[in-house]
Amino acid sequence: MVYDDERLTDLKKQDEAIFTAATDQAWEALAWAWKLRWGMPLVNQYSSELINTSLVRQALERTAGTPFTETPANVCWVLHEFDVRNIDGAFLSSWAGTGEPRVIFNYRDPRDVILSMINFASGRTKGGLSAINNLQAFSSILCSMPTLDERLTYALTDESFPAQARDYMRMLWLLHHPNVYATSFEDLVGPEGGGSAEAQLRATAGLIEFLGADAAPEDVARNLFNRDAFTFFKGQVGGWKEVYTDEHRRIADKRFAEVLPLYGYV
Repeated sequence: MVYDDERLTDLKKQDEAIFTAATDQAWEALAWAWKLRWGMPLVNQYSSELINTSLVRQALERTAGTPFTETPANVCWVLHEFDVRNIDGAFLSSWAGTGEPRVIFNYRDPRDVILSMINFASGRTKGGLSAINNLQAFSSILCSMPTLDERLTYALTDESFPAQARDYMRMLWLLHHPNVYATSFEDLVGPEGGGSAEAQLRATAGLIEFLGADAAPEDVARNLFNRDAFTFFKGQVGGWKEVYTDEHRRIADKRFAEVLPLYGYV
């Protein structure tokens, strides 16, 4: 699906290390090719590592005529945002008709997302500034502001900052589609993140059933909260309530007035 016959013949003559590196690169290229057909940009927003774009384009060309259902087996897509207007038409038709591959939509209270993005772009998470790519412009702006209060005011008032109300409205269809399992950060995070064990187990059991996986909800749930993730800062539900001033709340209420109730937030 990625390499032509000549390249495959050559790889068979190579030692294991070279062969493994080539197959790893092929898998990454194939994954990005599927993402492009999903309508996602060819950029890794969480890493400064370069993507082999020529190999991605090769994979995209070689798989252009394949249906969405030919995504490699046992793969599901976990999305935080997705614009249906940008998807490959053949992909959309195939997925809408079969429900394969499975799609999970994971969302979070936009007020917490704003705070999380500030911490991430300010270099306060495990990955630090080195992990930032397309957030670099915002990183420079935020780091020039001495207080969190100023950063919050800026992030809540700049229409170009991530987590806009229009983004949530554009993803609203994912909450209603029968081929999508929609679940919130608040439900999945569990007691360690300020959520509840009951909600976490309920959401995890739903995910397992949706995916047709062979797993115990309790075993999966205990591994969901990951302090070692490079984007981790505190990972708490409702962290915005501790740092938003009355003015920040007023701005956020106005900004997300239509979005919050649609996603079940108040």
